[in-house]
Amino acid sequence: MPHIKAIQTPLGELHGRDAVYLDQVHMNYAKKELVLKGEINGGLASEAVDDFVPYELIFTGIYYFNMIKLDVALDMPEQKYTQGSSFDELTDTPLLATIASARGKNLKHFLLKTYDDVLEIACRDYKMII
Repeated sequence: MPHIKAIQTPLGELHGRDAVYLDQVHMNYAKKELVLKGEINGGLASEAVDDFVPYELIFTGIYYFNMIKLDVALDMPEQKYTQGSSFDELTDTPLLATIASARGKNLKHFLLKTYDDVLEIACRDYKMII
């Protein structure tokens, strides 16, 4: 059964629609790398700060990437879009099982909910730069 765990960012857990703003999406297909840039609303972090904080998220070894408008995702029957924090890792998911079976890869599965979009990513790893 899938499990959802909030990611501990340098600002702690992020909660709320206004917590993460996405300004840029860059996919380097040849490198299987996804780079996201934007700002975090520091007031909605568990280790709150009084400002917007720029971030860069770099996902490497991409095997799956899906981006959907938040309003559409919230109307879908899949509960993963409505549960958890703004940035979560999902474990024991059908997607991870499919990738392991088809490609022999043990990857990580992430869900990032921004103000406007939800991004679902299966990849080798990620790093966040604040």
